[in-house]
Formats: sequence, C-alpha cells, structure tokens
Amino acid sequence: MVALSLAAGGLVAAERGQPQDWLRPPYGWGVPRTFTSSVLPPSERGLEFGTVHRAEVGRTVAAYGRLFEAAAGHSFDPMPLGRLALERTREFAPALADEIAGMAAGAHVDPELLGAVNARTEVLAVANPRRMECSTVVVLPPAAPPIAVQTWDWYLAMSDGWVHWTIPHPDGRRVETVTEYGVVGKIGVSSAGVGVLFNMLRHELDGQPPIGVPLHVLSRQVLDTAGDLDSATELVTGAPVSASSAITLVEGHAHGGRAVSIEAFPGGRGLLPPDGAGLLVRTNHFLSPQGAPGCIAATIGPGTRLRYAALVDGLAGPVPPTEDRVLAVMDDHPGHGYGVCAHPDPATAPLLRHGTLATVVIRPVEGQLQVSEWGPCRRGPAEGQTDARHVARESAAGQAG
Repeated sequence: MVALSLAAGGLVAAERGQPQDWLRPPYGWGVPRTFTSSVLPPSERGLEFGTVHRAEVGRTVAAYGRLFEAAAGHSFDPMPLGRLALERTREFAPALADEIAGMAAGAHVDPELLGAVNARTEVLAVANPRRMECSTVVVLPPAAPPIAVQTWDWYLAMSDGWVHWTIPHPDGRRVETVTEYGVVGKIGVSSAGVGVLFNMLRHELDGQPPIGVPLHVLSRQVLDTAGDLDSATELVTGAPVSASSAITLVEGHAHGGRAVSIEAFPGGRGLLPPDGAGLLVRTNHFLSPQGAPGCIAATIGPGTRLRYAALVDGLAGPVPPTEDRVLAVMDDHPGHGYGVCAHPDPATAPLLRHGTLATVVIRPVEGQLQVSEWGPCRRGPAEGQTDARHVARESAAGQAG
C-alpha cells in the first residue's frame, strides 16, 4: 500500500475565479453526490467505499493536511494524533475501526492519516480552529412528526468533498449520513428513527491530551447502534471526548417525537431539552450551566450568538413552525455578514474561506435525509462567475500536474 503524501494536490480553492458575491441571482439546488454500500461487514464495507472513491478520499486527506497546517500556522504532522484516534476508535467502536482500516486499504492512503481525518475536530482543537460551523433547528409539533434541519457550514475547499452515504447493515438496519469522503459519519438518521445533528463548540479544555473518542465516530456509532433517544443519549454521555460539540439527537414517530441536545466537552456534559414550545436551536456556543463557564466561542467571533438570536427570534410565536418556515428563517443574510446561510468572504485567505456547503433535513419517521447542496437560499456563484467547486478541481489538477 502506498501512503498518500500530504503534499499531494487537494481540494484547495484558488484565488483566481473565486466567487466574489454569492448573494446575486440563484442557480437552484445542486444534485448531491450519493453512494449506497453493498450489504457487507464493516471491513469489507470500508474496502468497497475506499476502492470506489479512491480519488475522493485521497483528495480529502490531502486537503485536510493543508487545512491542519493553515490552522496551526506552521508545519503540522497529524499522524501521531491519527494513530491515537484509531486506538480510541478501536476501544469504543471496533466495527468502525475495521471500516476505517478497510477504507484506507481501498483508497491506498495511510490509515493514520485517515484516522486524523476522522478525528478532524479533535486535531483542529490542537492545531487551532479558526472557524465555527453549522446551525441546527429541531421543532416538536404536537401530535406530528418532528422537524429537524441543519446547515452544514465548513471550509469551501471541501465543497466537492462530501457525500450522502446510505449504509444497509447485515442485520437490516439502514443508516443515511452526510459526511466527507473517508469520514465514517456526521449528520444522519437510522431506520430506528434516531437522527443526529452536529454543531462544533469551543471549550477552554479542548485539545488537551489524551485524545478522546472522535466525535464523528461517536455520531456514526449512534446511528449504527442506538434503538431510541434514551440509548443514544446514554452512548453520547458515556463517551470520553477531547473536543467539544453539541450533538443533538431526535427521535421521531408519526404522532410525535423527542429531542435533546448534548453538549459534550472534555470532562463534562450538559443536556438541553427543547423549550416549552417544542423548539431547540443550536449554533456554536455553550448554553448549559455545565459547559457555559468554559465557553471560548467569542475568541473566534460573534457569529454564533447572532445566528442563534436570528433563529430563536424568527421562529418564535404561538404556532409551531413548519418545515418551510424553518427553511425560510434559515435563509438569513444580515448586513453584518454572520448569516445562518453562510457565504464565503473574498477577503479571507482562499484555503480558509468558509460557507454553507449543504442543507440537510432529517426525516426520522422515514429514516431518510433530504440533502441539498449549498445553503437555504439556494444560491451558488453569481451569474457569469466560476463555480467554486470547479475552481477547486482545477487547482487540484494543476498542483498534481
């Protein structure tokens, strides 16, 4: 097996041709990339995924190598952390450790590099995170299925690096997840009616050794094993972590549902239920009394609190919001530039440009995701400008050549 070099070409947005204003006329929803695995045990499932997506996994690993160094501001070797992440994964979820090993073999990448990509939240906590990500809304209408929507905000260099992956298990369980090539899971839902939404947090204890269970591994383990909200909550609260996230769990039935947001941080947990109107909103700062004293989200910027206020204010009222209303409120582009529907700032260095890459609606009752590229406003590059994903591909091809 040939280890992929971190110097290989990755999905890095070039300065030339970068969209300068993503708030001009829309070009509509994109068509997400999808993949359905064969019904296989974990190692073989990973091997199949890695073989089919060898180029995509390789580009993701290379892109994260560049991102880790850009975040750290100096040369940064993620392999020791990747090795530890694989050890923690083996202890916590052996089947997923087998899947990662199979994926690495199929994609011809070093398993420790893929371990670091699966632990990218933990690695960035060490390297120095520069951005926060994502806005989540869950609504529990009376006597009706829950509504759960998330915008996935991340680095634009990764805009061509994600997939809507369907995983049928040998025991009959079916999992759908929106994740990056090479990462076992992120946002998702299972046929058991359990959904997972994911918001990065920042705590003063993040990044201290030893490395914990990778949060993306934890998310996928919930999807693979939890039968209801209670077992999912037990799984999340029992996992030792070294980076912080709000993992919001939702369980759905035709005539109702339940939800809880768990703030997982090193050394503690905080649980937040929906409010009295059945509304649960998450952005990227701590809300629980357990986590709030250590919250350092303000060191990254004011965006998380501005987005939170926009969602809570926009969804307030005596009538529970519908899915259409939730998406309309998330179509938020205030003048200060910290909208729920995030668009890249051309003044930012190309590798660190950031925006909403996907909008995900979770349907727990059906065990399905509705996934759309880009943000709720359905806008991409302005008319006459180059699609950022095309720029990334051109840049990667030029560097590889």
